[in-house]
Amino acid sequence: MKENNLNRIYQKNPDVVYRIIAGEAILLPISKETQVAGRLLSLNEVGAFIWERIDGKKRLDEILAEILREHEVDETTARSDLLELIADLEKTKAIIVTE
Repeated sequence: MKENNLNRIYQKNPDVVYRIIAGEAILLPISKETQVAGRLLSLNEVGAFIWERIDGKKRLDEILAEILREHEVDETTARSDLLELIADLEKTKAIIVTE
C-alpha cells in the first residue's frame, strides 16, 4: 500500500468478529467469504488499537496521528506498521475501503 493511501477510509467487514480471548485480541472470520480469504488473526497491542479505530469515518492519517499520540513509536515505524496491518486486513477481507 502506498503512502498516498493514508487518506483512505476503511470500515470493518461485519463478517469478521473481534474478541479478546485470554488477553489476546483475535479477529475471527465467520462467513464463507472471509473464511476462504483468511484465518484467525491475532493482533498485538497496536494492532488492536488500530482495529478499534477503524470505523468507516476516520482516514488512515487520523489513525496514524492517534498512534503517535498514544504510543511511544517514531512516525516512520508507526506508518510502516499501520500500512502493513491494513494490507493484511485487506487481503483477508477483514476491512473494506469506504473512500
